[in-house]
Amino acid sequence: MKILFFTLILVNTAFATVDFKKHFTDREACFTISDMSNGKVIAEYNSPRCDQRIPPNSSFKIAASLMAFDKGVFKDENQVIKWDGVKRDRPEINQDLTPMTFMSTSAKWVTEWIMPQLGEKTIHDLLEKYNYGNKDFSGGMKTAWVTSSLRISPREQVNFLTNFWNGKLASESATNLTKKVMFIKKLGNADLYGKTGTGCVKGHDCMAKPGKMFGWFVGVLKNGDKTYVFAGNGTDLEDQKTPGGPRMRDTTMEILTEMGLTK
Repeated sequence: MKILFFTLILVNTAFATVDFKKHFTDREACFTISDMSNGKVIAEYNSPRCDQRIPPNSSFKIAASLMAFDKGVFKDENQVIKWDGVKRDRPEINQDLTPMTFMSTSAKWVTEWIMPQLGEKTIHDLLEKYNYGNKDFSGGMKTAWVTSSLRISPREQVNFLTNFWNGKLASESATNLTKKVMFIKKLGNADLYGKTGTGCVKGHDCMAKPGKMFGWFVGVLKNGDKTYVFAGNGTDLEDQKTPGGPRMRDTTMEILTEMGLTK
């Protein structure tokens, strides 16, 4: 018999209490958020899961973009990345892209284009420098981050994002350009940065037909002089049609708003 332990930590009562279970009735999930100025966790749900590693899927695009800008594969946010001509099931990615649209459309083929230009040694060295989860890229240049060898926990995502955001992992230019391509939208009075990630619990066709998915959303919320870093993921309890990453993003935006962080 499998027993699930759900924990909720609220460190600072100045933030509104959130009913996390209400948000995650359809998923086994974790969510953690910290104040970047001091590293203190201000809210956390399901702490044991926040320490569990799963594949990052497309949330890895943050690390991939930082690598690409730092090593000159990406020159700037508007660089034209020529489409490889392979027609995929999403029309929006079947065209030339830029680092900005690579992130906004979550085009896997661009990550596949970046990785060989970096090479195995550089990728290995950077994963070590980033302390990115288990740092295991043995799954290959096209699949290591997609339900394969590379795995990371939500807590490790928060640590990676904090070090990246504070300029400890790359040049100032690479750091700022990566922040720029991570920007999603204004959320109330705050700026929301981040990346989703979706993977299949079984097989690889959960987005072609209803299936159980993993869903990530990780990122940063900046509101005036306050900056918060967060990570969350969930595993579906029932088959779903909508990709897990966008669902986790929408849930996270609801949580951030309910906590009062966007006012």
